[in-house]
Amino acid sequence: MNFSRFGLLVGFFMAIFSTNVNAQSGDYQALKTIKPEMQRKMLANELMLSADGKYLIVNYGSRPTYIIAYRTADWGQEAFFRLPDWVDFASAYVDTTNSQFYVKTSRTSSEYFRLDIAEKTQDIVPCEITPRRCPVIELKKDVKALYTNDKRFYIVINKQNKREVRVYEKRMR
Repeated sequence: MNFSRFGLLVGFFMAIFSTNVNAQSGDYQALKTIKPEMQRKMLANELMLSADGKYLIVNYGSRPTYIIAYRTADWGQEAFFRLPDWVDFASAYVDTTNSQFYVKTSRTSSEYFRLDIAEKTQDIVPCEITPRRCPVIELKKDVKALYTNDKRFYIVINKQNKREVRVYEKRMR
C-alpha cells in the first residue's frame, strides 16, 4: 500500500515539474516549438525581444555562438549569424530602427558585433560608433523566459530539451 502511495506522489511531482507552470495555468496555450535549423545540437542559452517586439533573438551554443532572429509575426527564421566565440546578452541591444543588433565581442572588449537583421550581414565595430556608445555593462542573469510587451505571448527555453524554444499564446476569453 505504501508503495502505491509513493508511486502516486512521484507521478504527481513529475507531472508538475515536467510542464511549464504558465502553460498549466490555463492562461496560455502552446502555439509553436522553435527548433534551430542547424545540424549541430546547439542549446538555447538566452532570449531577447527587439524593442518593437518584431523579433525574438535567441543565443545558441558557446564556441561558436549562433544568434538567430525569428519574426514574431509568424515565428519564422529571419536571420542567422555565426560568431566565432562565446557571447552573452548582458550587453546586447537592438537599435532604434529595430534592424541592427549589437552584442559585445567579449565581456572585456570595447568592440561590438553589429548584426544587421534586415541585410543579414555582420561586422565588428568599436563601441564609440554604436548607438549607445560605450555604456557600463551591468551583470545580469540570462533571460530564459519572457513575455512580449503586450503579454500576448510567453516564450521560454524548454527545460527538458534546451535546444527548443516554446511559444505560448494567451487564450482569448
